[in-house]
Amino acid sequence: MESRARGPTPRRQQSEQAPTERRWRERTVGRRGHERWRGPGRAQPGPGRTAAALHRPRGAEDAPGSDRPDAARGRAGRERLVTPALWLLLALQSAAPPDVTAQVDRARVPAGEELTLTIRARSRSAEPVVLALPGLTGFTIVSSREVMEVTLEGVGGPLRTMTRELRLKTQRPGTLVIGSVRVRQGPREIATPPLTVTVDSAATGLATTVSPIARRLIEAAPPPAHNDRVALSLILPGDSVLVGQQLDVIAAAWFPRELRTRLAYLPILSLQTAEGTWSYPGAVPTEVAASRQVRGGWMDLFVAHQALFPLAPGRIVIPPASVVYAVPTGFSVFKREERYSLRSDTVPVTVLPLPAEHRPADDQRVAAQGLALDLGLDPPNGRVGEPIAMTATVSGAGNVALWPEPAIHWPRGFRPYPGETGMRITPRDGRIAGTKVFHYLVMPDSAGSFLLPEVRYSYYDLAAGSYRAATVAPRVLAVAPGIEPRAARALPPLARGRTPAWADQLARGLVPWGWLLLFVGPPLLVWLGRRRGASARVGETAPPAAPAPLTRLGQLEREFQALLASHVPDAPARDGDGLARALRAAGVDSAVADHVKRLRDRLRASRYGPRGLGDAAEVAAELEQVLRVLSGETSGKGRRMVAVMVLVALAALGRPTAAQAPSAEALYDAGAVPGRRGRQGDSGLGTSRPARPARPVSQPHRRAAPGP
Repeated sequence: MESRARGPTPRRQQSEQAPTERRWRERTVGRRGHERWRGPGRAQPGPGRTAAALHRPRGAEDAPGSDRPDAARGRAGRERLVTPALWLLLALQSAAPPDVTAQVDRARVPAGEELTLTIRARSRSAEPVVLALPGLTGFTIVSSREVMEVTLEGVGGPLRTMTRELRLKTQRPGTLVIGSVRVRQGPREIATPPLTVTVDSAATGLATTVSPIARRLIEAAPPPAHNDRVALSLILPGDSVLVGQQLDVIAAAWFPRELRTRLAYLPILSLQTAEGTWSYPGAVPTEVAASRQVRGGWMDLFVAHQALFPLAPGRIVIPPASVVYAVPTGFSVFKREERYSLRSDTVPVTVLPLPAEHRPADDQRVAAQGLALDLGLDPPNGRVGEPIAMTATVSGAGNVALWPEPAIHWPRGFRPYPGETGMRITPRDGRIAGTKVFHYLVMPDSAGSFLLPEVRYSYYDLAAGSYRAATVAPRVLAVAPGIEPRAARALPPLARGRTPAWADQLARGLVPWGWLLLFVGPPLLVWLGRRRGASARVGETAPPAAPAPLTRLGQLEREFQALLASHVPDAPARDGDGLARALRAAGVDSAVADHVKRLRDRLRASRYGPRGLGDAAEVAAELEQVLRVLSGETSGKGRRMVAVMVLVALAALGRPTAAQAPSAEALYDAGAVPGRRGRQGDSGLGTSRPARPARPVSQPHRRAAPGP
């Protein structure tokens, strides 16, 4: 019983503790072989062993056993299993070396192109990882990038992955070896196997995207004078060129290697087109085109290429090239950069004309190399009334966009219609080349066999230095007769026996005098009515009785007013300011109408003005002249109308039968309806047009219409 217990331990508790004590002693004996089990009441030296009873109420000693509390059996077993596993896992984790891999994206590349070397190291240790790069003989490091990633996976702790990417450019052909990459982490060091890269033959140190002409110009160009600054220059093959000859212009920008690696972005090169030239952009790489050692330091080259074709002889000036680049000033989140620009000098070029010696008569002022001409017909043989698609294709090297159309002499009986023009540029060995296609639609209108003459395309061959011509041999074109339209089925017979209408009979009865009377009579009656009305109006305007005899000027003025009334019946228009406009509407000449208006105003001013009549003889002479002119126009107009009527009448009397068209029955019987003649045993052409007479034999290529 414990010191603070009020009584002995319950009997059930004692019985439950007894087996526990025996098991504890058995395990203790099993662990330590030199100790023996001792019975109750005997002291057991050692920690956790039974000792002499200290609390003995009523002379009885306590139940022997350990002084500490008993632990459950299952929990103790789990603790004994987990602890060693944790120690084992910790030992394995601390001893695991990093996983290192090295690989390239391409094992075979042309010389001058780039590849990517990727080195990746994975480790669960927090110790730093140190990479030792091998010697990169035959390669140039273009750029480098390093990334560190941390990933949490399960209970193994964080997984750290370090990735470094190197962009390498090949400098020489052959088999290049990238040595082992060594990774060191603490006391451990891992090495990757070496990598082999096959580099195909190409221009050493120069990008393969540059044309062969530009590559030769760059290789022959002198290096920059300094290796510590940016240099920009224009490279040309010479200072003179022929009209239409290709002139390659290259802008070369040299950058020191240290400066180029610090650029914020790739430099921007610009080339302007010279006046009086036709330009084509050249193929250039977007990044470093070449590298060269200049006075012990590496310089990287960026290029821009342009192909020019001078259009006229004289002198042209190549504009300066420009380059823009930026260098960052810090590595903060807010990027700051300094921008720089550089311009080159201008370069003059002399343009020479093409040689005049041995120039052919049909020369079209074309400078090219190896031109070829081809003609295509679809279908090869035609038919009258059906179009033929024809193409003329010119191919070779030169200024394809400005090649003129070939001169084709079409035979008689062919109507050509030009169509659209197609062009395709395909550079050939650094020179601008391609094909230009001219489309035609040819319509033959005569049947027979025709000869298409030889087609020549003259040009100046730059390679040979002489004039040449691309030709197409003559060819024969066979044109078959056209297919005339025919009726789909036989037409029904004509329904005869119908009484002709009274309108048709009346129309036939009026030929020819009735129609002549209807045509000439109404205009004649209108003219006579207007003449009589004018005379009546003149009589009405005259005063009934003259108290005194009129002077010569008064008579002329009265005749003038009567003549004005005959031309302009409307009194407000005759007396107002619109007299000249009314006279012009009545058919009077514009100058005469203006003069009549001025004369009327002068008569009014002389009669009612403050000065009186003025010179009466002069006014009378002017009135006589105006009356003579107006009377002549009126009589001439009447005579012209009568002459026109007489001519129309004579024409109607000369051809009385032409005024009457044949009846529908007559046309049907004659076979004017398509398909009718063929059904009645005619030629079967089925056309409503009258048969044409046969053409003379001197025109063999003209189709002769069949006779009736």
